[in-house]
Amino acid sequence: MAEAEDVTTALSKDGEEILAHIHSIFQAFLRQDRDAIRRAHSADWTGFQGPSTKIERGIDDYMKNAEASLQKLRGTGYELLDTEVQLYGDMALVYYVARYDFKDKQGRAGSLPLRSIDVYRREAGHWTQCGSHITPMPTGGKWGEGSPPGPASATADGPTPRELPDPESQELLAAREAVWRAWFAADEAALSTLIPQETIAIDPDVAEWADPAEITRRARAFAAEGGKLTRLEFPQTRIQAYGNVAILYTQYVVETERGGERRTTSGRGTEIFVRRGGRWLNSGWHLGYFPAE
Repeated sequence: MAEAEDVTTALSKDGEEILAHIHSIFQAFLRQDRDAIRRAHSADWTGFQGPSTKIERGIDDYMKNAEASLQKLRGTGYELLDTEVQLYGDMALVYYVARYDFKDKQGRAGSLPLRSIDVYRREAGHWTQCGSHITPMPTGGKWGEGSPPGPASATADGPTPRELPDPESQELLAAREAVWRAWFAADEAALSTLIPQETIAIDPDVAEWADPAEITRRARAFAAEGGKLTRLEFPQTRIQAYGNVAILYTQYVVETERGGERRTTSGRGTEIFVRRGGRWLNSGWHLGYFPAE
């Protein structure tokens, strides 16, 4: 199996095309142009939107949340505050922080800080979004009123998802679990072999993104406070694989113990793995809790 191409982070022509597409999605929401929103997403779009409590599968699932947002909020403006595009051959990961301005049904103005990770693939010479995980910032307001934009595009003759053979699938899932257990154990040696230098992590309760050094620092802090992992489960996982890139849509349950007290948390996440050197490496993740009832 060929190894994954090195990551490219500089904003190239491809990166500019992808960001232009993200802008077009926000603009379609501002216009309340439902046809444009639908056309801008692939038929097999998969991921999470703010109110999601399950893996959203396909454009119809996406449009249900989009329609709820359009009914409850009228967008008045937006701004992309920070972006990063990482290219892996015919796949790309896009991280961004944005502000979405709106008026609700009562005419009250509001502003929603967002963060997202989007998955793109190149099809017929153009970049198409095939997955996304968009949520409000932890320090922002409540999502509540529907789901503002979550980017981009459509066609079907480029890279298509491949079925992972069972041994490779099991290897991928084992690598995923190893990353989680290494973090909770503050196993710096294991983390250094499981996450590459370009890894970006978006964690619950923390506004700042983390690079490998910060990921390790947070793991050390958890262990220094006496934290221990007592239970780790993944009730549902769906894998999309494109060549040497795999996207895992995950539901998780974690139980930890500190000072004799146990705490259970659950949520969902998007995890990105690249195959390099004959191994699956965790190059990024975006985790969040389930929305409160």
